[in-house]
Amino acid sequence: MKKLTLSFITLTVLLAGLTAASATNVLDIAGHPVQSNFQYYIIPAKTGTGGGLVPSSRNLNTDNLCLNLDIVQSSSPFVSGLPITFSLLNTKNKLVQLSTSLNLEFDSTVWLCPESKVWRIDHSVQLRKSFVSIGGEKRKANSFFQIQQDGDAYKLMYCPIIASAACVNVDLEIDGLGVRRLVLSNDQSFAVKFQKANSNCHLKSNSRMFPFF
Repeated sequence: MKKLTLSFITLTVLLAGLTAASATNVLDIAGHPVQSNFQYYIIPAKTGTGGGLVPSSRNLNTDNLCLNLDIVQSSSPFVSGLPITFSLLNTKNKLVQLSTSLNLEFDSTVWLCPESKVWRIDHSVQLRKSFVSIGGEKRKANSFFQIQQDGDAYKLMYCPIIASAACVNVDLEIDGLGVRRLVLSNDQSFAVKFQKANSNCHLKSNSRMFPFF
């Protein structure tokens, strides 16, 4: 009986070790693990297909630039966008791993609006679309995302922490005005990579914040 108990304990330890080893870290473009306490730019995986991500009002015909702030991709490959930080559901971890629940938040000293910088999903009944927007709250269901593998790149997925809800791809959709908005999609995904932000990566146009796509 003792041998059986020891064998079971040994097997349990081995399985725990395999599970930990199988956890895959998300890597930046330099091959370093992405960490929750650093800033990163989210850029397209394919070069020459636009730049980084910025907030921009869905209502471009209004003077209120803070109204319905969605996340859009700059059309210029020379614009890095605004840096973001990741907040993990498990605060004990510092390394961002695949299929791990997390919040995303723009990390910029230039912020002109009262809404928070936390990403969330905004379901528009009128437009019959689900936009990736700002104004979310950490640890709320509509602000949880995951990073998953997409070939040799990554993709973002919206993953509300509800047992009956499945993850949905974050895709890039170009509207009638040519604005590249992040939306939810059941079919397509937006392949991205992560570039660690530093003083050499910031562009002067970043200080304008809204809108410079």
